[in-house]
Amino acid sequence: MREWNITAIVLGLTWVITSYSVIRIILASSPDAFPVAFIVTIIILPPILIRVLFESVLKYDFFNKDYKSGRKK
Repeated sequence: MREWNITAIVLGLTWVITSYSVIRIILASSPDAFPVAFIVTIIILPPILIRVLFESVLKYDFFNKDYKSGRKK
């Protein structure tokens, strides 16, 4: 079974919730502030980059110290 990088998941979900909230606040004051493609890119692209960064580049998980080390718990 595949090991999940909990740090990447938590940071990605935090980004999605925070960016959605900020964009909702900005769009409430001026509805034509951003094009739709820009809003979708701001919400979706960074979590993908966070996942790639933590799973492929850093290979580190703050919550699971044995991530990618091959040791069993």
